Amino acid sequence: MRYCPKCGEENSDDAEFCKSCGENMSRTIRYTKPRDTGWGLARATALVIGAMLVFTSLGLILGGGSLRMVQSTIVDGEGYIMSGVESLTSESYAIVFEDINIEIDADAGPFREWFKDLVMVKLTAKNNDPGKNVFVGIADYGSAYGYLGDVSYDRFIETDWEYDPWGNDFPDYVYSHHSGVAPAGPPTIHSFWSAFAAGSGQETVTWSVAPGRYWVVVMNEDASQGVDVDLQMGAKVPILKDLGDVLLTVGVLVGLVGAAVIYYGAVKR
Repeated sequence: MRYCPKCGEENSDDAEFCKSCGENMSRTIRYTKPRDTGWGLARATALVIGAMLVFTSLGLILGGGSLRMVQSTIVDGEGYIMSGVESLTSESYAIVFEDINIEIDADAGPFREWFKDLVMVKLTAKNNDPGKNVFVGIADYGSAYGYLGDVSYDRFIETDWEYDPWGNDFPDYVYSHHSGVAPAGPPTIHSFWSAFAAGSGQETVTWSVAPGRYWVVVMNEDASQGVDVDLQMGAKVPILKDLGDVLLTVGVLVGLVGAAVIYYGAVKR
């Protein structure tokens, strides 16, 4: 028996027209099976992977944006991230920051030289005694100790971390006195300094970081007793800007891939 595609009336197998409504019985009706709208394993997997990619992209974008913000908002005109001004006073002949250790794995090979251009250090110092010039210098441990080992100086050392009422933590520094005599001549007559500056105004010294053990020395230029200076320290990491750009670009691309995986793998039917 055949059924009319229009009215559903039952007709004989050889009927050409419906006996009820006259519809042509030769017309073909196609039926399409509806797509499965359930959440199968493939769709769920696509959703999870896409979501992971999107969250990863957010982290990359936030990291890159933070680096760009640091590079563009809290640096000085030369690109250095500077500390606040510290007033340093001592009755001895020098104030010393000892044992600044910069280490690079021996396996780094040729990258040891590349590291020297990766970080720059900047020191600015001004003598608060108008009758004296300031001296600030960086030297390797052996040379600095050879000059100041028998001299009366104060070491500037970190003791512990302190907390202010708002919950911010910061290092607490104190002086540790090293007894001795007067230096053997002013610091500027020696050639062992990796970098130094001296003069009557606000003096600035910049230094390309290199592996080794160093001292930072603050004195009067004439090596006289009684040091009273304002010191500011900073660092410049040129790769920060490039790294921020890379993180932002990769973050956007990963986010687009994640969104595509979610749409085409889980949402679109």
